[in-house]
Parts: sequence; structure tokens; C-alpha cells
Amino acid sequence: MPPMRAIQASGVRWGLGTDTLGVAPYNPFYSLWWATTGKMLDGSVVHNQTVIRKDALIAHTRSNAYFLFQEKNLGSIEKGKLADFVVLDRDYMTVPLDEIRDIRPVMTVVGGKTVFGAIN
Repeated sequence: MPPMRAIQASGVRWGLGTDTLGVAPYNPFYSLWWATTGKMLDGSVVHNQTVIRKDALIAHTRSNAYFLFQEKNLGSIEKGKLADFVVLDRDYMTVPLDEIRDIRPVMTVVGGKTVFGAIN
């Protein structure tokens, strides 16, 4: 398993994600949960180099935008960037760590347009 905490402490830029899209749909909350708990889907602990949820989220968003050479367009909600975001069914920053993998989107906005769900 990658020593995420050691990599982060080294100052090296790092991102979080998976290559699973080549074979199946992917739930990003699984990798966020794995990075913060060290657990596999069956609940077994497979590494102890976990990171705090804020750092996992940054690695999954802003850091990956940098690796895609898109940091001026993606990765954070700021004036002048694309309006890409999700509305979640619970608060990622406060749910118990073991519930992160169960988070679901209720609305997805890409380029300022709702592409999934709606808020009534």
C-alpha cells in the first residue's frame, strides 16, 4: 500500500483516485474512505498510512486538477473556474469515517449545468 502520510509529509505532490474506470463505474467515496480508514471494502485494515479527510479530499480534487494541467479550471470552487460540483446526502467532513463510503450524490453540476438530480 502506498505510504500516503509519508508521501504527504515529504512535500511531494500526490493525488488520489483509481484506474478502475477502464473496467467498471467508480464511486470516488470508496477511495476517500480507504485513504482515511485504511480499510478494504470487506472492512479489513490493509494499511496504517491514512490521511485526514481534508487531505484526502484535496488529493482527489485540487491535486488531481494540477496533474491534469487544469488547476486554472478545476479542483476548487473559485471565480473564473468551471462550476463543477456535487451536492451530497451527508456532510463528508463530519460523518463517521466508516460512513464515507456510503455517501451518495443528490445533484451533480458540470460547467454550471445540472446533469444529475435536482433540488426542490
